[in-house]
Amino acid sequence: MEKLLSSYKENLSKAKRMIEKASDRDKSLLNGMIRDLQYAIEWMETGRQPMNKRGVERLAAYQRERPFDPLLMQRFFRSQGETYPWEDAENESVISSAEQEMIEDALSVLTAKEKEVYLMSRGHCLSYSQIANYLCISSSSVQTMIERAEKKISKRRFGSLFCLSS
Repeated sequence: MEKLLSSYKENLSKAKRMIEKASDRDKSLLNGMIRDLQYAIEWMETGRQPMNKRGVERLAAYQRERPFDPLLMQRFFRSQGETYPWEDAENESVISSAEQEMIEDALSVLTAKEKEVYLMSRGHCLSYSQIANYLCISSSSVQTMIERAEKKISKRRFGSLFCLSS
């Protein structure tokens, strides 16, 4: 990487020297090359896209957060008595009663339809389109219900007596 970076810097200095003797037509071409070289050099030096205040590792971080650990949700659903036509799994008791109470407390703020959609998505790992086909609604409705449910659950986490951890 160091070799590549030094090569880019060397070519940048050559392009800057060439621009002094170039014609107007060539100057516009060289200016474009210089901008491209500077962009690439900055990217290599900082490890992130130039002009961004944050790196890609922090981009939309809060949108990726989930109110519950997905594996905990799946264990919760496997321990429930509910079964759906697409499932062949047997019920298991794989979570503690405290974890079950915390999840049930957080899910208590959801409407029946939101809860059903949330359980299908987060617990049974169905895609939005699969849920939409099963319930005869649009995929965007499924997405809206899940987003609304996650907001309600997040609010409940901070207002509840139980301390849910992701």
